[in-house]
Amino acid sequence: MSDATPISEPTAVAEPPPPGTRSMAIVRWLLVLVVALAAVFATGRYFGWFQGSSTSSGSVYYCPMHPSVQQDHPGECPICGMTLVQKTVTAAGSGAAPADAAVPGLATIELTPERIQLSGMRTAVVKRQTLTPKLRSIGTIATSERGLAVVQPRTNGWIERLLVDQTGIKVSKGQVLATVYSPDVLQAEEEWLASRKWTGSGTADLASAGRHRLELLGVSAADLDQVEKTGTAIRAFEVRAPIGGYVTEKTAVLGAAVSSGQSLFQITDLSTVWALVDVDEYDASRIAIGQAASIELASDPGKPIDGKIVFIAPMLDPSTRTLRVRVEVKNPDLRVKPGMFATVALSLSPAEAIAIPAEAVVDTGKQRYVFVAKPGGHFEPRPVTLGARVDDLVAIASGLAEGETVVTTASFLLDSESRLRATIEGGAGPGSSAPPDFCDDNFDRAKFPDKFQKCKACVVHRGMGSMEDDCHNAIAKPWR
Repeated sequence: MSDATPISEPTAVAEPPPPGTRSMAIVRWLLVLVVALAAVFATGRYFGWFQGSSTSSGSVYYCPMHPSVQQDHPGECPICGMTLVQKTVTAAGSGAAPADAAVPGLATIELTPERIQLSGMRTAVVKRQTLTPKLRSIGTIATSERGLAVVQPRTNGWIERLLVDQTGIKVSKGQVLATVYSPDVLQAEEEWLASRKWTGSGTADLASAGRHRLELLGVSAADLDQVEKTGTAIRAFEVRAPIGGYVTEKTAVLGAAVSSGQSLFQITDLSTVWALVDVDEYDASRIAIGQAASIELASDPGKPIDGKIVFIAPMLDPSTRTLRVRVEVKNPDLRVKPGMFATVALSLSPAEAIAIPAEAVVDTGKQRYVFVAKPGGHFEPRPVTLGARVDDLVAIASGLAEGETVVTTASFLLDSESRLRATIEGGAGPGSSAPPDFCDDNFDRAKFPDKFQKCKACVVHRGMGSMEDDCHNAIAKPWR
């Protein structure tokens, strides 16, 4: 057995790494970190543009045309290129309408001074004023019944002369219209003349009775004076106009026989006319006899004619539920002609009230509201209760205080902006009477408030084909 020593295997010596390996590893991990951060940032911006921001609170910028485009810094809309508008949002996920939305479906909005100037906006201060309300209606012009006269003979006879031979002729009081031969009148004239020649006691009374008899037969005082002066009876006595006016009816014909009580002429005095107007039942307590009124003719606009109420019907018309009112109007120049239509304004009792221009009120039929201008370009929708309207002013029963400022023009711009803002910030809000829509039916508002808001924002695509449906489908499911 030999004492040989075993030979051991040679030990491997590790080679040192090439120069710069450690630095390259550090650079490689730094690049991975940078790429990851860039990806996270890009993903955040993508979802911020197209799926809405999830910022809990603070200022964000959105596109008025595409409300789903939102980001936390100024810029332009990647869809339409419009400059983004800044707004302040509440905590995401609340799903509630803004607290200051006093009008359902509307929200307070902010406009920049540039947009206010470009819109041509005007405002007015709420003031307390004395208003004289007027009740306006359409009336019909009619002849005054106080200005009618009928010409009738008081005895039988025949028309020998006809001086007014057509209707529409203007006549004056006392003007001769026709002459009538009457045997009874002629006989009475001769007896009267004979009694005047008698002498003795009582003859004066007899002559006076004869003259009075002729007056009762319709002979005018002028004709009797002529008979008395000449001593000769007049064959045909004259028929004269009892009033001045226009001949509106004529049945007299030359040579025709007439009888006692037959109507020969009708004369109408048009120096005063009536405007007949029907007042609704609920306005009956606001009118009274003697109140001032005015009428305006379609043929002469802008030139009102003063009048006053002279009669109110004691009974209501059951078929129309209205009261007939007569307004007396002076008509010396015959501007107002019977048969015309006229706008009648009845002046009611004056009263003090807070008033604003009527154009400041937005009336949707169900809601009446105004936009109150606040400092800093803020505009708040405010519901109001209206009172009487007088010309271009309307009284405010409630909703506004004296000294506040309301917007009188550009209301359409504010209304559309306010509705869009309310939609973005949570729908129509509590108290809204809007019927359930796609979002209410398909989204769980309490469980997925962010998705519900995104669904509401899709309303801007309504009426654009399938764009609204595409917007809904782009929201990640589940929705409930």
